Amino acid sequence: MDEFRLLGPLEAVVDGRPVQLAAAKPRALLALLLLNRNRVVPTDRLIDELWADEPPARATKTLQVYVSQLRKELGPDRLVTQQPGYLLRVGEGELDLERFEQLTAAARKRLADGDAAGARDELREALDLWRGPPEGPAARLEELRLSAHEDWLQAALESGEAAGVIPELEELVRSQPLRERPRELLMLALYRSGRQADALELFRRTRELFVDELGIEPGPGLRELEQSMLRQDSELRLPAVRREQAAPAKPDRGRRRLWILVVGAAALVAAGITAALLVHDGGGSTQPPPTHANPQLRSFVFTLENFLQQSREGRVEVTRVLKGAFDCSLSPGVAAAQLDSVQENRQSLLEQLAALQVPDDRAAQRTADLLQKAVHASIAADWIYRDWLRSHTSCVRRTRAPAKAGRADARATTFKRRFITAFNPLATTFGRKTWRAEEF
Repeated sequence: MDEFRLLGPLEAVVDGRPVQLAAAKPRALLALLLLNRNRVVPTDRLIDELWADEPPARATKTLQVYVSQLRKELGPDRLVTQQPGYLLRVGEGELDLERFEQLTAAARKRLADGDAAGARDELREALDLWRGPPEGPAARLEELRLSAHEDWLQAALESGEAAGVIPELEELVRSQPLRERPRELLMLALYRSGRQADALELFRRTRELFVDELGIEPGPGLRELEQSMLRQDSELRLPAVRREQAAPAKPDRGRRRLWILVVGAAALVAAGITAALLVHDGGGSTQPPPTHANPQLRSFVFTLENFLQQSREGRVEVTRVLKGAFDCSLSPGVAAAQLDSVQENRQSLLEQLAALQVPDDRAAQRTADLLQKAVHASIAADWIYRDWLRSHTSCVRRTRAPAKAGRADARATTFKRRFITAFNPLATTFGRKTWRAEEF
């Protein structure tokens, strides 16, 4: 069987022989096509991904050369031309990423159902598929690995291995100091190991770090965990269960509800990360919006409206932070850190959008694709401002923002306008408000 491996250095084996691709761009193209396997990837999107804002004058011709090189290695039946781009056929079981996703999804279900030991073992099998840091466009998958690693630590903790996971959690907190979930897990591991004072001290240091570095309080999960520890809530304790039993014992109802929420959120984020990697076609025409008789479409419109409202809050916060940087009420470092925090929340919303079930309706699918592109472009523009702020140590009042930030803003606005052109007719159909590009 042919094999494709993204979870580490890019590798492909076709007809029993390794595929030889030495140049970076053809390797990046293969990675992009694998990330979007069995889907048509538009030519313009591939050009954007391969060359960003600086494509060569003959980008389309150069892309065709790379495609020809891949066809020589993979075979003409596997990589096909299909308007408006290219499609790479990948069979079931041929891609390591697909196996990883299956294992982590099954493990998260086990964890939500109370089978922590089974989830731990399945997550270990998933993590063992990783051969090292992924390369090129697949580097985005690193977040998947990190999320699965956190799930494994949680499953081990829920299996009664609190003391055993403390060193690994401490290392993860050191390497990812602003990531909240490892801190939550470490607090709980310390508490269950009889080190309540250390757990509360970790929260104190976390709060100090977040306030000093980001100007914000820790998230609700950390704050609620601290209060539960102060109350010594019984649901924080691990119920006594037999390690080996035919069927997992039914967990405490309150505690099970708490972890179902945690695991469910983690699964949604992971699914969102993968879906967000897909490159969608922005072309095509819209169809007239269906009638109120379509409940799936109605739910889709209401969900997007809720997403837009949350996205608007993030846009307001970004505007506030940039204004503070330019009027010197915020130092560049603090402003950049606050942008990081806002963008983390906006990225989470984007991942939720990517995991959304889109009705089998052409107008709805085009709307969802355009919104993803709009938000991606908006976040990319904000990252430019953040990186620019990081390069300054004093007030930027008399400093001009980089020209590429303005170009990125214009690109985001273009995508937003395309989105509202597609979305507003759907919103009107169901009696919802219409939106303007500057609102989100």
